[in-house]
Amino acid sequence: MRQDNFRQPDGQKLGWFIFECVMAVLYLLFGFLFLFSSLFDNIIQGGLRIALGIVLGLYGIFRIFRAIKKIVQKNN
Repeated sequence: MRQDNFRQPDGQKLGWFIFECVMAVLYLLFGFLFLFSSLFDNIIQGGLRIALGIVLGLYGIFRIFRAIKKIVQKNN
């Protein structure tokens, strides 16, 4: 089986990809924590906590889609 178009990623690119994925998951995690947990009730008050949770969650989703798009473009 020939794999002329398949290239192994170098260490730096793989490292950045893993970093992007971890950060996207962390943004999602903190977004859900702000929205659905009472962990930050004493630190950040109601409306601001909900707004911050929504923004972080949406940004995490955006980062995940951007990483997926980057993978699809490199495989084509």
